[in-house]
Amino acid sequence: MNTKKAIVAFLACLALFFVIIGTILTVTWPGELSQVPTSEVGTAIFHTWGPTLILVGVLMFASMLGGVFIAQEDEK
Repeated sequence: MNTKKAIVAFLACLALFFVIIGTILTVTWPGELSQVPTSEVGTAIFHTWGPTLILVGVLMFASMLGGVFIAQEDEK
């Protein structure tokens, strides 16, 4: 990578960083944050969103296998 591309990439990352930080600081967040018990999070994930979680897991597994298959080098 040449120096000019590195400088442009750095400036783009820096600009994105400032946009994200500026957005976080200027957004009006709703009320106070409350403590959520861990058991409620577990119940919500596995009971309410269980089928969705399984489908996302299968999709991620298939994408990982596809990535490994694509990355394999051809044997000649």
